[in-house]
Amino acid sequence: MSSNEAFKSRLTELGIVSPKHAKVRGLNKQQQELVYAYRLGKLDEKTFQFHLLEDPALAEWVRRVLEAASHDPLRK
Repeated sequence: MSSNEAFKSRLTELGIVSPKHAKVRGLNKQQQELVYAYRLGKLDEKTFQFHLLEDPALAEWVRRVLEAASHDPLRK
């Protein structure tokens, strides 16, 4: 199992991402670590938002996960 697959599996186990949406898009190792640190409370909101502004791919992944969780598109 690749590290990306292991990360997605861990997100699913933690209830962060449902199995259906775990394969939305692969994240690189740094992006995975940022998401995991944020979910564990080791990264504050301001810092996480900064990373989202600097990394469009990470921001898109977060947007898709949030949309999937809410069943409501965040943009029209």
